[in-house]
Amino acid sequence: MSSLSTARTTIWGPYGSPESHEKYSRLIAEWSKRSVPCETRRLALPVRQEELTINELILRYLNHAQGYYRKHGKPTDEFDNIRCSLRPVKQLYGRTVAAEFNPRSLKVVRDAMIESGLARNTINNRVSRIRRMFRWATEEDLISGEVYHGLGAVAGLKAGRTNARETAPVEPVPEEIVFATIDKLNPVVAAMVQVQLLTGMRPQDVRNLRTCDLDQSRDVWVYTCWTHKTEHHGHTRRVAIGPRAQLQLKPCLNPTNPEDFVFSPKDAAEARQRKLRDGRLRSNTKRRRSKERLKALRRPPRDQYTTASYRRAIARGAERAGVADWHPHQLRHTCASKVRQRFGLDAATIVLGHRHGVTTEIYAEADFNRAIEVMREMG
Repeated sequence: MSSLSTARTTIWGPYGSPESHEKYSRLIAEWSKRSVPCETRRLALPVRQEELTINELILRYLNHAQGYYRKHGKPTDEFDNIRCSLRPVKQLYGRTVAAEFNPRSLKVVRDAMIESGLARNTINNRVSRIRRMFRWATEEDLISGEVYHGLGAVAGLKAGRTNARETAPVEPVPEEIVFATIDKLNPVVAAMVQVQLLTGMRPQDVRNLRTCDLDQSRDVWVYTCWTHKTEHHGHTRRVAIGPRAQLQLKPCLNPTNPEDFVFSPKDAAEARQRKLRDGRLRSNTKRRRSKERLKALRRPPRDQYTTASYRRAIARGAERAGVADWHPHQLRHTCASKVRQRFGLDAATIVLGHRHGVTTEIYAEADFNRAIEVMREMG
């Protein structure tokens, strides 16, 4: 028997036997489970636990996270959060064998985060993401379960018992500051702020609003979010939009292209250009040259505001108005405070879309009817 035949008999069993077919099928199934795109196919190669370094583990986990943390074909913010969380691990222990990473190592990484000036809550969240990587590695049989369970012994930082920086809770923004800022915003962002203030939406909900998502058949419109924060849990997010918010929305709706975003930077740019033309603020020559420079230096406006661009637009408006800086999420707290003062805590919870763990579908429908009543009067 040749050496090749001997190897086949030793590894797989006799040629053509049920044992060899079973082992071959198992190998193909395991390989398919570990397969990745061609450019990173080398990551699918098996590795012994005592040889896998932290750098190799991070590379494998980021490859997994890039495909896992996606919504509607686009990576979510969680992927960037994971990369930031793993950066100090790579810097301090990149060449260390992953199986040797222990609770003391995790505390050293955490201390480095404290020294860098990160807030306590941010540090706790990043440490949780680091542990999540080791949990994934345990599930993929890359490291022993003892490593992950050992890291679970590291408790989160407690308020007042650590040197980590504390952050103030998010407070409602006074309405007088909001209205002073609105006067300095372009019409599109001003409408976004008004709608968010009146409905209590999250910033991402108002950014993602489309005409086709609105049910306008009743006096109080219902916005069913096509994407939202908790959709991966199977939840549905609906927002009641009252008459005052409808007045802000109507000029921005696009029945001709209902799948376009209601609030678009393109519309804001066009409105600004119309204002410049109508106001005759510049001579024809200067305006033409300015337009040419803008086209050369700036990229075309996007179809949708991002979290950062929405935040920056408000910050610039607040600066021009000479008021304290604030951010879009505070509008949600302002709306919640008003609803709670007038209708109680339960009504505020319903309007914000928070879920009760024991609420049945029947009660959930009754709750949303309560939200419609509140927005009929307030929104």
